[in-house]
Amino acid sequence: MTSRPTATSFALLGLLGLQPWTAYELVAQARRSLHHFWPRSEAHLYAEIKRLVERGHARAELVEGKRRQRTLYTITPAGRVALEEWLSTEPAPPAIEVEALLRMLLADQGSLQDLRAALAATTRQAGELRSNAIDLGEELLASGGPFPLRLHLTERVVALYGEFLLLLIRWCDETTEEISTWSDTRDIGLTSRGRDRLEHLIDRAKGNA
Repeated sequence: MTSRPTATSFALLGLLGLQPWTAYELVAQARRSLHHFWPRSEAHLYAEIKRLVERGHARAELVEGKRRQRTLYTITPAGRVALEEWLSTEPAPPAIEVEALLRMLLADQGSLQDLRAALAATTRQAGELRSNAIDLGEELLASGGPFPLRLHLTERVVALYGEFLLLLIRWCDETTEEISTWSDTRDIGLTSRGRDRLEHLIDRAKGNA
């Protein structure tokens, strides 16, 4: 008995809804378009493609290629129905996965040097991701990408992702400046700047600022 479909199942099914792909092409497109905000390993994606076929949501057929036969995956009518039904359901609550936040929360069990290094690494990583996102944005503006008629959807995703990376970089810079005043990671308590930021955040959440 095959497993129940997940959001990743429907992500791949949605790509199949655009056009048929080989498994290699489908994983490559997933890494190009989905990986920034829905990261999954290639092994997981390849396994999920097989499960789409097992569920009857996709069809696999051998086609002649330039050098050898290839397996081409196509969405089935049942797959389109399943995708449409999933799109009509309520999405799962948003989740954030940033290891730097975990390192920050547990920093009093490590050294100040380790925390500085974690923040520096995250700043560098976010900068590299932002550079890649800029390259992708410029490519989309110049050529329209492989699906130019879908850019009204892509732009909204890219906009949030870009703002998230900018926010993460600003947070790393602000936190690096904050810990420069610390003598240790332990037993400091709420600083005056920390209190100001927390009060400002609460005011903004209440609509007062």
